[in-house]
Amino acid sequence: MVKIVDVARQAGVSTASVSRVMSGLPGISDETRARVNAAVKLLGYRPDLAARRLRSGKTDTLGLIVSDIRNPFFTEISRAVEDVAYQSSMRVFLCNADEDPDKEALSADDA
Repeated sequence: MVKIVDVARQAGVSTASVSRVMSGLPGISDETRARVNAAVKLLGYRPDLAARRLRSGKTDTLGLIVSDIRNPFFTEISRAVEDVAYQSSMRVFLCNADEDPDKEALSADDA
């Protein structure tokens, strides 16, 4: 897996410069931006989204815990939540608690 340090080495810049280019931030010359983009393409670099989420403390994921997915009410609610999340480019992970408080608590602890 190609890392940001590999791109920086290939482009002859710092990892901070690569990060700024990848994030579209200002303060990078057109020449540097072109070198970084060329290195990204040559190496096939893809940002590690999990690492980015850890670093930023933000995620595009929602957790939804329902008591019984077989209940049509929760099926409808789950679908509505997923539809709205999709419109916001978010994902939904669904946990079915089976009306079991221990299972619900375990699912909530993982969130």
